[in-house]
Amino acid sequence: MRQTSIAMLEKQINARIAKLGQCKQFIVGSLVESKRKCGNKNCQCANGGELHNAHIITKRENGKTKTIYIPVGMLEKVGEWSREYKKIKELIREIDQLSEKVIAAAKERKKAAVRAARAARMAK
Repeated sequence: MRQTSIAMLEKQINARIAKLGQCKQFIVGSLVESKRKCGNKNCQCANGGELHNAHIITKRENGKTKTIYIPVGMLEKVGEWSREYKKIKELIREIDQLSEKVIAAAKERKKAAVRAARAARMAK
């Protein structure tokens, strides 16, 4: 199996870092649709009827789940922010994996150099 060179891996990393630089506004968390009561005593939802749709962002902060209600007028914009966060998260994951490959390749190079030096000494 042919190993990818460290230079090629670093080129791939830099390409993903450049993509990160092109990212737009984002929000950390998951956009979720839920059902809830509106609080109006005269509404059907207060009397066992169908609940209203609500959209929220959920995320973890300090070990606890934080929920942010999203007004209807901001739903599309917040959806874009949430999708942008997912793209950023994926780019970071790819950079991390490539960085691990750089470390593995450097370790393999060092092992190969030690083996070559040992073989050269044995040949003398």
